[in-house]
Amino acid sequence: MQITTNISNQNLIISLSGRLDTITSPQLEEEINRNSFDEIETVTLNMRELEYISSAGLRVILMLYKKLTSVKGNLRLVNVNDMIMEIFTMTGMDSFLEIDKA
Repeated sequence: MQITTNISNQNLIISLSGRLDTITSPQLEEEINRNSFDEIETVTLNMRELEYISSAGLRVILMLYKKLTSVKGNLRLVNVNDMIMEIFTMTGMDSFLEIDKA
């Protein structure tokens, strides 16, 4: 999996490419923990090139959501394809995450 980050104003944009699974989710968790959220209002996960997400990937996204909520930040998931959207729907995560489909 490839992860690229970009900070624009108070928005941290994390773009994911490939598979977010048991093997690669520690990479994303490490990238998240590398950032201070003191001055970040919104974290945007760009999933345009994400092909697959497992329960380990969902756990990291949930951890990020909880971390941002505790500091009054927002999490946005953008460019989510239909297959990954179905997983968010089946798990009920679509009821509290801000998700923009591709």
